[in-house]
Amino acid sequence: NYALKEDEFDGLFISNGPGDPVVCKNTVTQIQKVLKNGNKPIFGICLGHQLLATAIGCKTYKMKYGNRGHNLPCVHNGTGRCFMTSQNHGFAVDSATLPADWEPLFTNANDNTNEGR
Repeated sequence: NYALKEDEFDGLFISNGPGDPVVCKNTVTQIQKVLKNGNKPIFGICLGHQLLATAIGCKTYKMKYGNRGHNLPCVHNGTGRCFMTSQNHGFAVDSATLPADWEPLFTNANDNTNEGR
């Protein structure tokens, strides 16, 4: 794993990839260091979203089939607006384990999985 040096980047973009976020302990530790300092914006998609959630203390779980495909509806929890999305993930974030000062931002309208916070 690469040790992140915050003076070398303006923001952290954590991209997608296959696998169980719980296995990526070293990566989660690096994300936690950036979160602790609170100086850099962080954005995660797919596995990156799950790693970021794990770094703040959330639990993830393996989905029975996963969400794989395009035109999957997600509802923005602030406005109720529905967005059509493309998804490809076999794990999901357990929204019930979000810290008290965090809340879901997007929820999959088909299966109610957390798709962002």
